[in-house]
Amino acid sequence: RSSSRTLTPPLALGASSFAMPTYKLCYFDIRGLAEMSRWMFKVAKVDFEDCRLSFAFGTPGDFSTIIRPEFDAAKASGELATSLGKVPYLEVDGTKIGQSKA
Repeated sequence: RSSSRTLTPPLALGASSFAMPTYKLCYFDIRGLAEMSRWMFKVAKVDFEDCRLSFAFGTPGDFSTIIRPEFDAAKASGELATSLGKVPYLEVDGTKIGQSKA
């Protein structure tokens, strides 16, 4: 039994029914895991919100004194539950996608 479907590209439906997704990339205000994604958005000229969480050392070089108030507040409030309490995460149209090495 065969079925026939006609696929209509989004642009054929009219500009009013097609909206570009919104992106928000959230990571610390440092180069690191999210830097390549930031570059990819910029090179592709795709608009995105670059959410940067503050990050500082209480004592320079001493990782036990890291100060990250926005991250700690977001984690405590459950805002990072989707990304297993970690950053970076990418939010696409309000849906959070956490990092994975799968």
